[in-house]
Amino acid sequence: MDKNPSPFDLTTQKNGTGFSRRNMLKGVGSAMVAATLLGFPFLTQAEKDTATGDPVIFSQFFMISQAITEHQDLSPGMSARFFNAFYQGNPQFPAQVSKLYSLLQPSLRAKQFQEIAKQNGLGDLLTSIITGWYTGTVKNGTDSILIAYKDALMYRPVSDGLIVPTYCGNGPLWFTAAPPAASMPEYMKEERLKATPDLDNTSKA
Repeated sequence: MDKNPSPFDLTTQKNGTGFSRRNMLKGVGSAMVAATLLGFPFLTQAEKDTATGDPVIFSQFFMISQAITEHQDLSPGMSARFFNAFYQGNPQFPAQVSKLYSLLQPSLRAKQFQEIAKQNGLGDLLTSIITGWYTGTVKNGTDSILIAYKDALMYRPVSDGLIVPTYCGNGPLWFTAAPPAASMPEYMKEERLKATPDLDNTSKA
């Protein structure tokens, strides 16, 4: 699997020039991440700030998510929501993500990645990440934070034939769209026309 398919890959090697490349990367990376997340108006300011505040770790988290789910089309906006939930709930999260990212290798399958993570004491973190993407929730102590509902990956395999479970007839939030046009039987149209007053005669009266 490709280690660098991210739209904001910030991983580079040291250049030996003497200036702080980390600070430069952080500034450029924050701008790149901020620009990418502009297309996701559902994000809160806190979620945007967490991602732009630590753009290198966010980029690594995004690529780890792609690798462990084996889905290259993950939403950067949804990734920012998951990232914020994990980041705020675990002080060790940035360091763990950095270490986890260092274990990624080209063409590494998800199952192999899981085994390597377990061997390095990061199996639980990787499991929580993939669980989050598939269930749409993130565990925070004894509570679970809902991050995604209809976008949870567990619904993808049947999305071509089944709607996400909901009380709405045509899927989640269907009621927020304009209702579909109702077809009227021909006999009702004729009766409606007959009941319409003759405007010309009314105006002459």
